[in-house]
Amino acid sequence: MKATHVLLLTAFEKFIRRSASGSRRLPSGKKLSSGSIIQYKAVYRLLQAFELETGLPVSVTMLRRFSLAHLRKEKVYWNRFFNQFTAFLYKRNCFDDYVAGVCKVLRTFFHYLQVEQGLPVSPFYQRFRVPVFPHYPVVLSPEQLRYLITDTGFRCTLPAHLQRTLDIFIIGCTTGLRYSDLMQVRKNSLLYLDDGVWMVVHTRKTGVELRLPVPDYAVAIIKRWQRHTGVFVLPRLSATNLNLQIREIMLRAGWDFAFPKIRHRHGKAVEIKRNDGGSYRFCDHISIHSARRTAITTLLLLGVEENIVRRISGHAPGSREFYRYVGLVQDYLQQQVRAAHRNLIAV
Repeated sequence: MKATHVLLLTAFEKFIRRSASGSRRLPSGKKLSSGSIIQYKAVYRLLQAFELETGLPVSVTMLRRFSLAHLRKEKVYWNRFFNQFTAFLYKRNCFDDYVAGVCKVLRTFFHYLQVEQGLPVSPFYQRFRVPVFPHYPVVLSPEQLRYLITDTGFRCTLPAHLQRTLDIFIIGCTTGLRYSDLMQVRKNSLLYLDDGVWMVVHTRKTGVELRLPVPDYAVAIIKRWQRHTGVFVLPRLSATNLNLQIREIMLRAGWDFAFPKIRHRHGKAVEIKRNDGGSYRFCDHISIHSARRTAITTLLLLGVEENIVRRISGHAPGSREFYRYVGLVQDYLQQQVRAAHRNLIAV
């Protein structure tokens, strides 16, 4: 039986169209997010640039019956492609985690061909893997979060627009909601019951309904803004403005200590510098998404069970991203224990 060949870019373009239109969906039946489509299109452009640079179109071979010789030929072909393509990415100064993300999309594409489309493609795409060294998310410690919540003196030093941003950030650190969900919470999502105030949210990314208890300090923030936000619970700001203003708040709080940004390339640690050539500071890392990360970490530190925190955060069981938070918490606890041991000896 003769082999048939399909151009990789042609098949990948169809893969994107089916994903964007909803013909291809997640195993749960939910449509793929716009973020996933953006990632697919970015990989498509990289493949285009790779073919343009090498001058050789990449093709996918399909054959109902694979002889041993053909399998060996396919293995050599895809190993060569993987090595050349990753070298192309590294030449563009990409880091290991980015290259790994591109390879993950390629594996998803080949899985789509093999499993969802039932096409007889070789299984060597499963070898498209790049070792990734973990980097934990930068979050506020419980002491820092407590300072932002309770220190009225610091709050009074902030101009009005930063006080507004601080309130949004504190609610984010309390609920763990993504920015897109946080900005869409409406006043009719609040339930005032005998046992306290609850916030009912239908998350946009996962479609899950969450019922979150709202502590007294967060209720006070919500009431502070209820006459200024229309149908929404919080003032609405763009993510760009929020991030800029959050970093200014962190700087005003005095959290400008050195905190280098480290990534890996070919397994070697590389420090990423700021635009001015200096090292990153702690305040430079903090954004509105840090509020969600801080909420998850704080709940874990306070002893809330992992499955409950995962339910709130929307992470799937076994999620690698979620266990970064678990690893961060374990590192933090170890530091606290070591500090306690040092204090014991010092006494």
